[in-house]
Amino acid sequence: MTSAPVHFLKSKARSALRRVKGLVSSSAGKAIAVKPGDVSGLRVHLGAGPINIQGWVNIDAREASHIHLIANNFELSEFTDGTLAEIYMCHVLEHFSFEESEQLLRNFRKKLKPGGLLRISVPHFDHLVTIYQSNSNNLEIVRRALMGGQDYEYNFHKSIYNKAHLSTLMVSCGYVNPQEWTTLQDFGADIGDWSNMNFDTPAGSFPVSLNIKAVSPCA
Repeated sequence: MTSAPVHFLKSKARSALRRVKGLVSSSAGKAIAVKPGDVSGLRVHLGAGPINIQGWVNIDAREASHIHLIANNFELSEFTDGTLAEIYMCHVLEHFSFEESEQLLRNFRKKLKPGGLLRISVPHFDHLVTIYQSNSNNLEIVRRALMGGQDYEYNFHKSIYNKAHLSTLMVSCGYVNPQEWTTLQDFGADIGDWSNMNFDTPAGSFPVSLNIKAVSPCA
């Protein structure tokens, strides 16, 4: 695939970083303690929204007391290549087109140190199909989970994933050993995001997320 400019990533690059805060999270947002990772170094939470992971650099396009970097792109130009221990994004990748997603993952690999981890949670298309069929093919049940809430500028979905597709994408972008992960096992706590939430419907409660992690290879 050609490296054509990505409009979402590039169009506002000059204003990407609006404010930098200290890395001690504000007490206004409840900090969630998680267990340390296997690789030492900075950990970045992209598209953090309301989730305040203690000890991580929380980045989001919208301002909040616990957000350290307010950015409207995820180029991570504030970080030197090969320095990050982990990048986490939950229900964020689907807001980018297929081409944008590939370019994001390739750039993240450059930012990660050897052995660093990319951890992703996205809506699982296979789960959404199950939810749709279990609810008498009622599109109203799944339309926002599939296409985004569409209640503000960034809340639109542009891509879909299942395990095979996302794993293949990560490998094609240079990562190794893609595998599923669980929130409680990997973070040691329920961090309050969609990575381990169920989707409640008239036909019952269903898992909705696909959680895949992969490693930036050592030289």
